[in-house]
Amino acid sequence: MNIDLLLISDTAETIFQRTIGPYQVAHHARKNGFTAQVIDFASMFNPEEIESLVLQCIGDNTLAIGVSTTFLNYERKRTKISAISNDSGLPEDIANLLSSIKTKYPTIKIIAGGANSYHIKNNSLVDVVLHGYSEQSLVDYLISLRIGRKKIFPKFNGLTVIDGTSEHFDIENLDHFWDKNDCVLPKETLPIEISRGCIFSCKFCAYPLNGKKKFDYIRDPERIRDELINNYELYGTTNYYFTDDTFNDSTYKLERLHKVITQLPFKINFITFLRMDLLYAHPEQIKLLYEMGLASAHFGIETLNPASGKVVGKGMNPDKLKEFMVELHDVHWKKEINYTCSFIIGLPGETLESVQESYDWCKNAPFTCYWFPLWIKKAGPYKSDFDLNYEKHGYIVGEQNSFSPGTKIRNGSEIIFSDTFYHWENEHMNSEIAAEYAKKFNDEGYYKNEKITGWNLLSLLNYGYTLEEARTMSMNNISIKSLIKKKRQMFEQYKAKLLGVISAHK
Repeated sequence: MNIDLLLISDTAETIFQRTIGPYQVAHHARKNGFTAQVIDFASMFNPEEIESLVLQCIGDNTLAIGVSTTFLNYERKRTKISAISNDSGLPEDIANLLSSIKTKYPTIKIIAGGANSYHIKNNSLVDVVLHGYSEQSLVDYLISLRIGRKKIFPKFNGLTVIDGTSEHFDIENLDHFWDKNDCVLPKETLPIEISRGCIFSCKFCAYPLNGKKKFDYIRDPERIRDELINNYELYGTTNYYFTDDTFNDSTYKLERLHKVITQLPFKINFITFLRMDLLYAHPEQIKLLYEMGLASAHFGIETLNPASGKVVGKGMNPDKLKEFMVELHDVHWKKEINYTCSFIIGLPGETLESVQESYDWCKNAPFTCYWFPLWIKKAGPYKSDFDLNYEKHGYIVGEQNSFSPGTKIRNGSEIIFSDTFYHWENEHMNSEIAAEYAKKFNDEGYYKNEKITGWNLLSLLNYGYTLEEARTMSMNNISIKSLIKKKRQMFEQYKAKLLGVISAHK
């Protein structure tokens, strides 16, 4: 199989779901004259399988192998391949695979991108690191490889590092379509990109394109409609993850999307990120979202402490906010749309007493609540105001990486977030106490008798559940083993399609 660009990705979750990034990169590469293939769900292949697949994709024209770091499983067991000295910042089995390929094919470049790309260190394994939205940057790099004329890219400590956000990319006219080589399954729930960036700049948030203007980086609704119709005709897909940092950042945007979506010859269901205070300020959005097919949502509430809310950019009166949160669920959305409200423990001005008061109120709320400890990091190309100015906000931050935030899921295994965070202290608590409270609240609330919401809700539809059935399920009455079994069954379908695609192009 003569593939110019091979991309390795993973989604290390219990539920079968894909992330849009590598497929968006593959689509843009194809549009620019390159062949591209994604190998997804990397952690579900055994080492011999994935090495065989990669080798079958490599030909004389292969220019690069890219790895998406966003959802890689960093806690996997050792592989059977002899371990290399792994200072690459990649999971050991992926590092071993790439080392083996690089030994056999020294001219092929190894590229790392995705949300955790800044973990990639100076080493002999990775040639290029891409930060941020990097479709065009990657294409520019591939062109330089194909024509054999080196373009000058910036180097840091010997490693080529490219910030994709510095390249112009026309998101408005993005015409993404899933390719037959992407091996989409019948009626699979899929991600679809609506816009990029966020009009807000919350003090704790560190993402590229934060603080954008209201109508910047938004896809043309007609392009979105074309993608929805194409997916329905080819795969029967009607369920979506809308990737948008703040989907309801303007009523104008919602009205334009409402027009094209409600005129489709089929109904869709979707989940996305919303802001509660914008729904309160613009109540006309509530009906628009309902009519478009909102199935679930994630709201970043962050705090019910008025002083903390003002500091971080969430200044709605807490009493009005709590009243509206219940009213939205019970009245406006008729108890049909389950959603998750997330909170951060450790914000400036937040005491342990006020955190406990917020949790006590949330215990009786009709929606799901999830709790995170505040994270302060020193690495990465994108930093929040807390990361940059923690002293101004009353934090003392340790010099060592002494804090790995985690939480236990119901079957007792532990999720370790793959980012790099640091010990912090303020006048009210420290990072370890914040993590302990978050774990306690999630164990008592989110993982106990809570309705399933968000991405997991629509992913369950992949397994044959109806939306009505999924909405009534709870975290406490669903078997993790049964979900893993169902994911394995879907993975086997995906693997069979992938093997067929690769065999057809040998």
